[in-house]
Amino acid sequence: MSERIPIPDELAAVLDAAAFPHLATVDPDGTPHVSAMWVERDGDLIVFNTLRGRRKERNLRRDPRVGISVSDPEDPYRNWTIQGRVVELRTSDGDEVIDRLAAKYLGVPEFPWRRPGDVRVTIVVAPTRIATNG
Repeated sequence: MSERIPIPDELAAVLDAAAFPHLATVDPDGTPHVSAMWVERDGDLIVFNTLRGRRKERNLRRDPRVGISVSDPEDPYRNWTIQGRVVELRTSDGDEVIDRLAAKYLGVPEFPWRRPGDVRVTIVVAPTRIATNG
């Protein structure tokens, strides 16, 4: 496994803004699956959230490798690609994380599309390689 690396300040600022990273996972047949995602940081870790049973969650439980692409919302020609590995999948704080992300991206205190019985999964990614363009 590659060693985790720190997130540069310029990328941290973009991840802390309401940028829309794209998360790539690997399907069982080896093809990529890409989703636009809401994101937050926990220091040098990148945190996503999804619904239990979704394709990305199933893919990540089988293969923890990810690719992430994100552009600066203020300058779309400035972008980063990140390779990393999932270091944790958890449900213990899934609702809290999706509510924080809803506040960040929608300006509302709670995730508005929650349905009874939904189980939210927090995905924690450690970057192992970061490249920038711009």
